[in-house]
Amino acid sequence: MGSIITVSITGYVGSEPQLRQVGEQRVASFSVAINRTTSNGNQQTLWVRANVWNKIADVAMTYVKKGSLVQLTTEWLRPSAWVDQSGNPQASIDIDANRLILLDRVHSDNSETPEEEIPF
Repeated sequence: MGSIITVSITGYVGSEPQLRQVGEQRVASFSVAINRTTSNGNQQTLWVRANVWNKIADVAMTYVKKGSLVQLTTEWLRPSAWVDQSGNPQASIDIDANRLILLDRVHSDNSETPEEEIPF
């Protein structure tokens, strides 16, 4: 049996998904910020470039927006380097996610039912 890695990330989408065609497949790409507070109180952010393919890309293009809270699962990570607008080198991770969970609360246009009365 070979090696396997499974990683799940949860974070906020930092850019609107961009759809492109790769051969006969569709891929939607967007950035995700994963934040943590260190033991000395400093805030750290790790940026992940997420790619989702075909049917998951269709879901991302419909429902994922900048600021959305999402959870992604992948079986492989690729380190990446880039230069920010100030010219400073930055590191990120690229993933091809095989699972996308939308964690934002769905807001209904029907304001007649108060939250307390929702039967679940």
